Amino acid sequence: MKRALFFILVFLVLLIPTKGIYAQRAVVLSNTLNVRSGPGKQFEVIDKLKKGDSYLIDEIEGNWVQLAWPVEAWVYKGLIKIEEQTASLEQLQIDFQNWLLDKYYRIRSIEFKSDWQIWLKLREYPSRKTLNEMVKEIALEYKKQTGYSKRPVVVTIFWKNRAYISGKY
Repeated sequence: MKRALFFILVFLVLLIPTKGIYAQRAVVLSNTLNVRSGPGKQFEVIDKLKKGDSYLIDEIEGNWVQLAWPVEAWVYKGLIKIEEQTASLEQLQIDFQNWLLDKYYRIRSIEFKSDWQIWLKLREYPSRKTLNEMVKEIALEYKKQTGYSKRPVVVTIFWKNRAYISGKY
């Protein structure tokens, strides 16, 4: 009887639709905050944050919080406020798209083919090296802003309706 009840409960939980992404954000409380390469004072300072900065959290380990960054980045838990956030992927993608259009004037169109594929068309094309750097920055920023970590993000830039350059990060 208990076993049957357990399976029914699991089945019902699986039927509940998930409309949003649940994430935690670290909001910096101090005027400046050291970002370290590991969870402890003995690790190298790799960056500094300022009061009010906000980043998605990957993990909490004791008194240290790992930020959702392209590299391993840890901050002291006592100098941040942890906020809970629920937002739809669609809203997070809209916010990301606004950031992208502000950052790169060359973008003519943006299309999210899935939660992990982004297609871009540009107004003009810089050097291949610049495009490679751009693809990497866009993929990593998408992961940072949306908290997406299920798989690598693929950014593809098209030219004359053909994939010109693509990167997976």
